[in-house]
Amino acid sequence: MVPAKAIQKDEAPLARRKPIQTNKALADTRQGRLARLDALRIEIRALITEISHAADVELLDLMAEEIGSFARHKAAQDARTWAATAAMTLETGLMQLARATQPVTE
Repeated sequence: MVPAKAIQKDEAPLARRKPIQTNKALADTRQGRLARLDALRIEIRALITEISHAADVELLDLMAEEIGSFARHKAAQDARTWAATAAMTLETGLMQLARATQPVTE
């Protein structure tokens, strides 16, 4: 029988079977890092939401006044744009960090 088929059918000789080697300390460290990344992601999302909300409130205040300075309007719009851009950049960076913590598989 072909080795791959034998393994799939669980008929491989015991000498060829290798147990999965695990390093508990490395796994715990990796899980700790992932938990820290998740906590950072939650905190960053909350901060971005807070900044975007403040910019939205500023824009609504300017609309209510009907006579607002263009500089304030532009600043509020820029704050929303920069917050959205930062959100994408930070999420990408956090995904890359999470990917970097994955174990090497051979």
